[in-house]
Amino acid sequence: MANLRVAVIGCGGRGRGHLNELSKFEDVNLVAVCDPVENARNSAGDTFNVSNRYDTIDSLLDNEELDAVVVATPAHLNGEAALPCLSRGINTLLEKPPGMSVEETINLRNTANQTGAKCMVGWNRRFHPIIVQAKQMVMERGPVTQLVGEFHKSITGLAKSGRFPEILMDNMFLETPIHALDTIRAIAESDVSEVYSVVQRTISDYKDVHAALIIFENGCVAQLIANYTTNARLERYEIHGRDISAYLEGVSHGTIFCDGTQHKLTDPGSSGSVEQNRYFLDCVKSDTPISLPAANLDEAVKTMQLAEDILSGIK
Repeated sequence: MANLRVAVIGCGGRGRGHLNELSKFEDVNLVAVCDPVENARNSAGDTFNVSNRYDTIDSLLDNEELDAVVVATPAHLNGEAALPCLSRGINTLLEKPPGMSVEETINLRNTANQTGAKCMVGWNRRFHPIIVQAKQMVMERGPVTQLVGEFHKSITGLAKSGRFPEILMDNMFLETPIHALDTIRAIAESDVSEVYSVVQRTISDYKDVHAALIIFENGCVAQLIANYTTNARLERYEIHGRDISAYLEGVSHGTIFCDGTQHKLTDPGSSGSVEQNRYFLDCVKSDTPISLPAANLDEAVKTMQLAEDILSGIK
């Protein structure tokens, strides 16, 4: 098969991250970038030697023959940017969240089903080498019994930055901690049966404390903590099984306890994004469906439904 013709929509930090990774794949031709901000698209185009640059998605789609697009717009615009791509049957790797609601995500899924476009959501922890290794080691002994997922940031710092619109500021749970939520779902490998949550506005005008107890149909129990009252970024996971526990910090290192010993997991030098992008491109090349461990739009609807269920616990 000839090299894949790929465009990137959104030339901010996440878009440039994808451009950097895609530029290293020998079977990819980066043919275009798209961003309404002229300086952003020109800077990205110059850095990655992409000559075709567009200020609107429609102009991109009208003028390019594409095998795939990567949507890396600001979080509240992801679904809006992906919809015209899927409507035209273009395979789409979509940054998280895949919309700001379950309804928006279902619309993306229905559109992709109608046109036959492949779509994958960029929850890259599903491919993170440390998380994958820890999950495998636990499940070799039996089912996962309990999970903990945490993702913390500073709402004070985010408010001062002025980077995000109000709709996102009051739903920052969907911007970053949803990584932890989707990771818990992916590790549990089961549908949700019960959710108990508390969401509060404490030190700010925005939802900044999230706590949830999640019970899965297979009996696995998970706790999710997403705190925006802190002063730092922190991400961590616990995976417990039969006489084995994994504690993952960062996620750059971790320790697995079993058989009276400790097994250290060290920084793999990858966040899972390279592996995720490679998986998506291979599915496009081989014309195979997006399936586990990746998050297709069926998986995305389930994660977004769980997010909405948690957010409904606002006090």
